[in-house]
Amino acid sequence: MRTARAALVRIAAWAVEHPGPVLAATVLAALVAAIGALGLDPETGTESLVDRDSRAYEATEERKRDFGDDPVVVLVRGDLEQLVLTEDVTTLLMLEGCLAGNLPAEEDPAAQAAAAGVVQPGVSGPAPEPCARLAELDPAAVVYGPATFLDQSARRIQELLGAEAQSAYRQARRAYLRAARGARAQGLGSEDQQRAGRAAAQEVLVAFEQRVADLAVSAGLTGLPRLEDPRFVSSVVFADRGEGEPRARFAYLFPSPTSVLISVRLRPDLSDGERREAIELIRAATAEPAFRIEDAEYVVSGVPVVAEGLADAISHEALVLLLVALAVMAAVLALVLGPPLRLLPLAIALVAAALTFGFLAAAGGTLTMASVAVLPVLIGLAVDYAIQLQARFVESVRAGLRPPRAALEAAARGAPVIGTAALAAAAALAALGLSPIPQVRGFGVLLVAGVALAFALALTAGLAALSLVGPRPRSGEGRSAGAGRLGALAPAAVAAPVANAAARIGAARARIGERVRALGRRLLGASLAAPAATLLIAAALAVCGWVAGTRTEVISDLRELVPRELPALRDVDELQEETGVSGEVDIAVSAPDITEPAVVAWMGDVRERVLDRVGFEAAESSCVEQDTPLCPSISLPDLFGGDDAEPGRRRIRRILELLPPYFSQAVVSRATEGEDDDRAVIAFAIKVMPFDEQKELIDAIRDEVGAAGGPPDGVRAEVVGLPVLAADANAALQGNHYLLALAGLAAVAAVLLAVYRSPRRALVPLVPIAFATGWTALVLWLVGVPLNPMSATLGALVIAITTEFSVILSARYEEERARGGSLGEALRTAYARTGTAVAASGITGIAGFAALIASDIRMLRDFGLVTVIDLAVVLAGVLIVLPATLALAERVFGPGRQA
Repeated sequence: MRTARAALVRIAAWAVEHPGPVLAATVLAALVAAIGALGLDPETGTESLVDRDSRAYEATEERKRDFGDDPVVVLVRGDLEQLVLTEDVTTLLMLEGCLAGNLPAEEDPAAQAAAAGVVQPGVSGPAPEPCARLAELDPAAVVYGPATFLDQSARRIQELLGAEAQSAYRQARRAYLRAARGARAQGLGSEDQQRAGRAAAQEVLVAFEQRVADLAVSAGLTGLPRLEDPRFVSSVVFADRGEGEPRARFAYLFPSPTSVLISVRLRPDLSDGERREAIELIRAATAEPAFRIEDAEYVVSGVPVVAEGLADAISHEALVLLLVALAVMAAVLALVLGPPLRLLPLAIALVAAALTFGFLAAAGGTLTMASVAVLPVLIGLAVDYAIQLQARFVESVRAGLRPPRAALEAAARGAPVIGTAALAAAAALAALGLSPIPQVRGFGVLLVAGVALAFALALTAGLAALSLVGPRPRSGEGRSAGAGRLGALAPAAVAAPVANAAARIGAARARIGERVRALGRRLLGASLAAPAATLLIAAALAVCGWVAGTRTEVISDLRELVPRELPALRDVDELQEETGVSGEVDIAVSAPDITEPAVVAWMGDVRERVLDRVGFEAAESSCVEQDTPLCPSISLPDLFGGDDAEPGRRRIRRILELLPPYFSQAVVSRATEGEDDDRAVIAFAIKVMPFDEQKELIDAIRDEVGAAGGPPDGVRAEVVGLPVLAADANAALQGNHYLLALAGLAAVAAVLLAVYRSPRRALVPLVPIAFATGWTALVLWLVGVPLNPMSATLGALVIAITTEFSVILSARYEEERARGGSLGEALRTAYARTGTAVAASGITGIAGFAALIASDIRMLRDFGLVTVIDLAVVLAGVLIVLPATLALAERVFGPGRQA
């Protein structure tokens, strides 16, 4: 402890001896860091929200590499029959080609049409600018939509018919040769042999033609299937049970009679900037006149779009929160803190914040909701260190020391205690590193770094600035002299109002200070009057709070946590209203041979069991009309449906070979050189729902995957996708909420034991720290403030804040006792001096946290409200419970001392 004290004093002494260079370097570093922080990009991905160490995350990343990222969905709202049975379908086909990056050659109209997949004579001219840029950026791993599906279905049928025809001709040739040989064996002549051969061949060909005719009649076809043939399109898209009602099995393309869907799966290796650009280009493409459809409109949505919209909101929130926090805290400091340099703590906090976020930018970090929440929290914590050192400085100045010497005295007496409190608070925040969620871990890391920077700045730049102040006016002269100086500097017309305003501010500050001191005296008196009863009541309230905390409402519906006016969220609501779903969850399947009939049959069986479990009836109605959380989406088993016979391996492989790459790569990935297994997906469309309900649904799917003996031998199946990760992450947050709090408490105890090497000095401050987690939970339950996923940080945050107050106050008490004061005298002195500074920093911290309430993002707004309540409860609790704890500790560890 002595070595640390000497080191801190040497650092402070050097800063006080060189105030000009220290302050100049601080300002320069803050400016550079602030410029760097302005370059921070908002997080547009979802990686920071999920547990990257989980097997579900690894499997989801594998699925992304094989089949593309979460899709950007283009909802086309319009009459389905008009969209697919008229020339509008060719417009959709060209749009899908544009989104896929298929750029036609300007000089070759035929090549243009072929590249877009459209047989449309006369197409010419340059491609629209968004299409050209999409072709250059190439952001899509796969694009599948209604027009491409229909066009490729027609081509596939033609290819199948061609293959069947060739097979029929080969069979006819073999039948001809067998019949001819049979006739020759019977001794018939050449003409009879030929006649027998032709008859046998004709029989085979007639049978083939009859099969083709039966297929054409059942499908309503009068010729080869083509995209432009309404009869063919109608036979594929619409069900027999109702005019204009699409088939439920194709809900991922034709979700309702009034819409179609185009899905653009982005490449997972896109940077945040490239992903943002791709989304903007997709929006721009849908707005191009070339793709306009009468009586139809485009809505661009999907997980990447919501993430990008939320990232923009975060960027805006960071600036708003900073400005609000600055204004509020400056006003509070002007009222609660006396001269000199009332706003110096706020300046120190701002520099600490700038350096922290500058280092984040230098490390390649991004802005998330958690890192934005760090800003007011860090400012609130940083202000406390500067206020405590400044309070020590003011004490020394009032004792007659000159400012440079007073600054060194403040470092010698205050820095070790404040450093211990900062170290213990950082240890509590470091416990957030145990969280499985990267965003929560990042919150803790940023705050730990910010706490270290804030203490270092308060010790150096803060004391250097204080050492430069002039002599303090005598008692009673401060307000009048300050007002006189303001009046002298102001123009004559405003001199009087300025002086009056300054006087009013001074008077208000004096009244507030007196009220705070009076409140402190009353709390101290109540606590010392009955210390045992005070602790018993405090313990009982904490226990009630721990129990009540398990019943506090937790909001986990994303729609309630982000701004309702967010355009991307409105588009998601519109997508779900039109299609019945808005996201996707998959069962990723890997097998040595995905074409094994038993594997395909198992996949189909799992798919049906999952749909049965949620109550989806494929033969009843579309996904929009069914009130089920899941609906079928594009899957490998769909490719082999249509008859009751289990498909053989030869047929499976043949169909896969005939599938166009755009479609096959959305559902199956065959092993390449160096890989052991094929991979496929069973996809389901999912509705937006609260995370707890989503978790129940995911667990139900997992149950079905493992039911009936699980997958065949050698097959691995895992439930993957962002909804899976989000549900698991939310469950982990709720599950380890108290674990993080206990880890933070243990970390604080370890630091205090290491520093003080005394169980009494280490454990006494822990009593109000431990109780504070229960008090805050009780108050939140009583006032009915709901929690959200960010509340996982509250336990460690409450412990960190309580640690500062408790450690600083108890250390000042020990200092006064060491000087010979009685228990009562030591507590009164500690409360009159350090307690006032604690109250000032607490009030200022409350104001800083309150800045979050101005946020448009409910997750941040509720977090701010909860933190304000917690901080107020903690401040009052420490001021009441700590004296009682110290008094009882005196009786146990110091029996000879009189109160």
